[in-house]
Amino acid sequence: MDKLYESLHHFGEKELRMLYFHLLKTLDRYYEDGSIEDKHLAEGFVKIIQDHIDAVRDHQLQTYKNEQYVHLVFSLSDAGSLKVALGKIGKRNVCQVLAFNELFSVGPLSRLETTAGQQNRLLWMMEHDRDYILSHNSNREHQLEQMVNAVRSIPEHKTIVIWCANNAHDQTGLRFALYLLKEREQPVHIVNVTERFHAMGLSNKDGGFSYASGLIDQDHFQVIVNECYEGTPLDANQRSRYESEWFTLAGEDHVLRLWEDGKVRGNDESALDAVIVKSVIELEQEQDRDGFIKAGIVVGRVLDTSQQLVGYSFLTYRIWILVNQGILAFKGLPSALHQFSVKLLRTD
Repeated sequence: MDKLYESLHHFGEKELRMLYFHLLKTLDRYYEDGSIEDKHLAEGFVKIIQDHIDAVRDHQLQTYKNEQYVHLVFSLSDAGSLKVALGKIGKRNVCQVLAFNELFSVGPLSRLETTAGQQNRLLWMMEHDRDYILSHNSNREHQLEQMVNAVRSIPEHKTIVIWCANNAHDQTGLRFALYLLKEREQPVHIVNVTERFHAMGLSNKDGGFSYASGLIDQDHFQVIVNECYEGTPLDANQRSRYESEWFTLAGEDHVLRLWEDGKVRGNDESALDAVIVKSVIELEQEQDRDGFIKAGIVVGRVLDTSQQLVGYSFLTYRIWILVNQGILAFKGLPSALHQFSVKLLRTD
């Protein structure tokens, strides 16, 4: 029995669902075609399973009743950090955390609240990000369709707190969320962690940036959550402005958005190509004997110097465009970022 318990720890959510499904199918077969003993065995197992399902549902219902706040974030990692921080201040039991699993700084946004718009984005992301479909299928409850419905279904009596930072991904997500909540009568609260970080006089131990929640030292993030977990309500004019800005962003054809001068701006998808090339030039000390630099180091340099939250996958895609244009050369295996290196051939 101990070995069975241990084996469960190696299964993901999808595998556990499949295991549960096959168990139910086996019990059904025992009940329909088995002996009298098999039928009694199946009935006993079904009762045990149903009792556990009822207990879980009762727990979920009680938890739902106790929740006073719904915290909305725009990445799974931010959701995990927020849950931990809320737990440390004793507020986890009154707070629900909802998380989008999208990178809103990249990809089309048109009609994103509709099935057609979501499918259009899905197809674009699958074409430009080889890892997207895996993450998409592994986290079904965080997919756009489910999240759109979840956000729109938040009851009026619960306080909504949207967490963001000063980057195009979070700020675009903020505007999308407020658009989805446009019919809500109660105020919507926000916490801008970048602004709070600076207003509270905090600084990272390594002197790093604060343009994303994940870049803030965990102890500083804990301080922000402790003081700001209720958020600050947006007034009607602010909400209206954000909703209007969402319509502008969604109406553009851009597939790359950057945070520039305190605003989200649509850009040509090649906007960071010059930063990539400059990074390759400046990383001369990282070259191997053939003049190549590991692509992961290049991407890290681009993120550090640009301070834009656009993701590894998009920058990898642009590196391959530069390779196809003959600006960069590569060696290694093109299947993953850590498996190939690049060097400069020419500058344009």
